[in-house]
Amino acid sequence: MSVSIEIDKGKLAELKDAVSKAKKSLTKELAGAINQVAKKTKLQIGRDIRSRVAMPKDQAEKPLSVRANATAQDLVAVVSLKKTPRLGLRNFGARQDKRGVSYKINKTGGRKRVNSAFQGPRPGVVKMSWKGNAFQRKGKSRLPIVQLKGVSAYGTFVKNEMSGPQEKATREELLKQMDRRIKLNVLRANGLVST
Repeated sequence: MSVSIEIDKGKLAELKDAVSKAKKSLTKELAGAINQVAKKTKLQIGRDIRSRVAMPKDQAEKPLSVRANATAQDLVAVVSLKKTPRLGLRNFGARQDKRGVSYKINKTGGRKRVNSAFQGPRPGVVKMSWKGNAFQRKGKSRLPIVQLKGVSAYGTFVKNEMSGPQEKATREELLKQMDRRIKLNVLRANGLVST
């Protein structure tokens, strides 16, 4: 999935004017704005995923990265969300009771249950080597057993069609960062800020 955001020509002209008066580099100011947008976009995608599913913060942000930062020579930043395997139910508050394992994936709605699933030898005892993961037997014999899984950050993003709203939020953030840079350079030109 790729999203390209174009810079508003009016804002670019305003920034160019403010930067020339402050005797600064336009490309460096643009690179700084783009990098701030990339950083905030990464954080926002993680928040959006966690607003839909009860996923730990580190698991929602692990597949997110800013792979390339913008420079004065290359005004491009890349925020990527990798495809990852679905997470085990332990990441969704799995708890074993007498009937099976309950968990909660969606932020809306209650807990769900997998009957006859288990996390250890008996309710309240988690087998340490399984690290809290939940399992279920497939078939009548003792083996095979399979690990029960929930969702991934990538799957949540795609299934909930978050790319459209995220593109709009990124565009708005770029305008905000450009406004910030324009104001900063106006202050620089008037000698009110030294950096």
